[in-house]
Order: sequence, then C-alpha cells, then structure tokens
Amino acid sequence: MPTISVAQSLLRMLMEAEGFDHNIEQVNDELPLLGTDIDACTEEQLDIEIFPDRPDLLSGETLAHAMANFLHKAPAQPDLPVKPSGITMSVDAELIGLRPVIYGAVVRNVAVPDDEEGAEAFIKGLMDHQEKLHFALGRGRQRASIGVHDLNTVAPPFRVVAVDGDRSFVPLAKEEPMSISNILLHHPKGVDYAHLLDGMDRYPMILDNNDDVLSFPPIINGDHTTVTRATRDFFVDVTGWDERACEAALMLVCLQLAKRGGAVESVDITTCTGETITMPNGAGKQHTVPEELVENLLGRSFTDDEIHTAIG
Repeated sequence: MPTISVAQSLLRMLMEAEGFDHNIEQVNDELPLLGTDIDACTEEQLDIEIFPDRPDLLSGETLAHAMANFLHKAPAQPDLPVKPSGITMSVDAELIGLRPVIYGAVVRNVAVPDDEEGAEAFIKGLMDHQEKLHFALGRGRQRASIGVHDLNTVAPPFRVVAVDGDRSFVPLAKEEPMSISNILLHHPKGVDYAHLLDGMDRYPMILDNNDDVLSFPPIINGDHTTVTRATRDFFVDVTGWDERACEAALMLVCLQLAKRGGAVESVDITTCTGETITMPNGAGKQHTVPEELVENLLGRSFTDDEIHTAIG
C-alpha cells in the first residue's frame, strides 16, 4: 500500500481554512475508519498507509478534504467549481494508436507559501502526489500519467502530436537537448518507462503555440515548464489509455491545488477521434446503491434520514 507523510502543521492549516480545529488525538483514533493504517501520529507528523481503493487520500490536501467531511461532519462537497479558461488543446489523429486519452486543466492563483521552506515542501508534496497517483491509478504510468507545468512559461493553444525518435528537447532537470531515442536509452526516467512505448517508432509529444515542449508522455516533461517557488498558475496534463483513471488523476491534482486556494479552469480538447470535450468536469457523480445491499453488509435496516445523514 502507498504510504504518505504529512506535516501536522499542514493539516492544521488546511483544517482551519475549513473552519475546524485539528485534533491530533481524534485523528489518531478515527482516521483508520477512513481507509488508512496509521504508522505514526506525532505532534509534528502523520505517517499513514493508504488502502488501494482510496486514491483520494494520497496528498495532504486531499486527505484534509476527506477529513473535514468524515471527522468533522462538514457538509459534503461533491462538486469542484470549474470555470472556462479559454484555452484549447488539439490532439492529432495518430495519437489513437499511441496514447489516445489526453486531458488538461488550468489552475490559477495557487497560494504557494512565500518562504523558501514552505514553497519547497509544497512542490515536493505536489510531485509526491503525482508519483503516488501514477502507482495507485496509473498502474506505473500505463493507464495514466501526469504532467504539471508552470502556465506562465508556455503559450497556448496546445497541440498533442506524434513525432519521430530524433526529435530533441531539453528534458526536466537537464541543461542540454536530448533526442527521444536517447532519452529512452539513457535518461533515468526513459530507462524506467521505455517499456510503455515498446514497438513504437512514433511518440506522443505536447507542444505549445511556439513549438516548445511541455511533455513527452508518459516519460518526462520539458525543462522549459519546470514548476518553481515562483509558480502560481499551473497547467496540468494527464494522458493514458484508461479514461476513468485519467479523469480521476486530473481531478485529484486539481483538488490538491484548489485546496491551496487555486481556481480551477477547464480546457477545450479536440480528441484524436475529432470529438470536442471539456475537461475537467467538476460536477459530482451520482451512484446508486440498493438499500438491500446496505442492509446485508451492515446487518440492519436504515431509514432514509439515517442513510442521508451517514452519506452526507
């Protein structure tokens, strides 16, 4: 099971933003009921294992969102407010055989801490969340992979194209351009994930209007779009083969940034099949559970009011 470590100071800040006190004893006593195993709960830090069916608990921000409802009986918030960004992304038809599911979102005005330590902790938490989602939802980036970029370093609209192995760009944390073929052979991330592109002689790439590289999914981002302590506006891409996993990953990264005060905005996407979609869709999803199933699982019947209170 994936494990996360969250500073109690972060949970306290997020809980207070929701209007609740952060009670460490209550967390230690009741959090396991939410789908976690507590490894350590000290005054400074919370270390927990997350059950595989709870990918929504894999960051401090999304954990706090769930805690507000579960521990403090806050009203449920199934909807994530989303406004149009006016940004578009077009996907070439050739992507249908390379990486057909491609989504995007914009999040602006994220309240990144001003101090260096706080900002670095935020960035680390954002990157850690991506990697946990790659494991829990993405099945090692096969079903879904995530890229997070500094929006102010790129020029929309965006295009997702297929390129040859000799296409070069500067990958994240490098100073010199590398060809895609060399990245797959020599870059640590390329070596780790080259198997996801076995048999391909054309490769997916996300470009902006200036032909600058945002990402070579599912391998590595371009260095050009690196998130820094100064980043406040973000572009998030999610690509893969599984629509449900990609949508969930996109929503959870957006929720993480929204809990930091960010405003989520949608992107209009022309897919590889020519369909136009708008992502993310922040509307809550409806689920139907037969009352008989609830009674059989829990051993007694419930009134409508009891069910409404328990779920809400």
